Amino acid sequence: MTAFFASVRWLHDASLMIVFGGSLLNAILRARLPALILPPGRIRCAAALVALLSAPLWLGLTTAQMAGNSAAMFDAHMLTLTMTQTLFGQVFLARLALLALLGLGVLLKWRDSLLAALSGAALVLISATSHAAEASPANFAAIGITSDGLHLLTGGFWIGGLALLAALFVGKTEKNLLAGATAIFAEWGMIAVAILVLTGMLNAASILLGGEGHDTQNYLAVLGAKLVLVAGMVALALSNHFRLLPQLAAGGSADGLLRNIRRELGLGLVVVALAALLGLLAPTM
Repeated sequence: MTAFFASVRWLHDASLMIVFGGSLLNAILRARLPALILPPGRIRCAAALVALLSAPLWLGLTTAQMAGNSAAMFDAHMLTLTMTQTLFGQVFLARLALLALLGLGVLLKWRDSLLAALSGAALVLISATSHAAEASPANFAAIGITSDGLHLLTGGFWIGGLALLAALFVGKTEKNLLAGATAIFAEWGMIAVAILVLTGMLNAASILLGGEGHDTQNYLAVLGAKLVLVAGMVALALSNHFRLLPQLAAGGSADGLLRNIRRELGLGLVVVALAALLGLLAPTM
């Protein structure tokens, strides 16, 4: 059940990140590179649909987890109790409304800035019931929610931005425009990665040091694997920025940069999967 639950959370989180990061980078590129022809929004449309459809499944699995009975996820009374009597359920209803608006907005091709705002709000609300919120100093949950919310937003920009860049490269965009788009993403990406790493360290410290009892080995192992993969993503990003991007700007081939972007995106999706699993594991025993 845990593996299935983690898979559902991964699908939900990754799809929301793709919509958020892609929409935000789209808005930036429209303003900075008006000559750039952006790819059609089919990927974002599919991602928004996945996020909307996976949300009720997340609710059902959480209800089953709370009840200690897998049948509870199909029990209308138990589901109603979860939505009305728990913080998770109340946050879920707010997020479901945002996801419905997001799906409508993607279909009707609303402005990228509005789509980014809707998907970003849906991402941040996940933090309200996170380990970081529970482990906030002096039980002041706003600290953990803010830190974890920034962590999700910056991670979303990284993942969604990479997905959009990969689509641009596959679309055979002119090299000078590709170089410009990649450089713009790198500018914002460096800020996002810095905040991502900082908030990740703060979250880990508050969760592991703030909880009673000793740290569980499973949680530490998954957290360690996540940190290693993030380090790999940072290494690829540095290679892209300082080695491959200058080659592309000088008229070189875009193939090497596209390969690295795909590798970076692949590692990022695995990192999101590990983060989803961390959300289900007990940090301390």
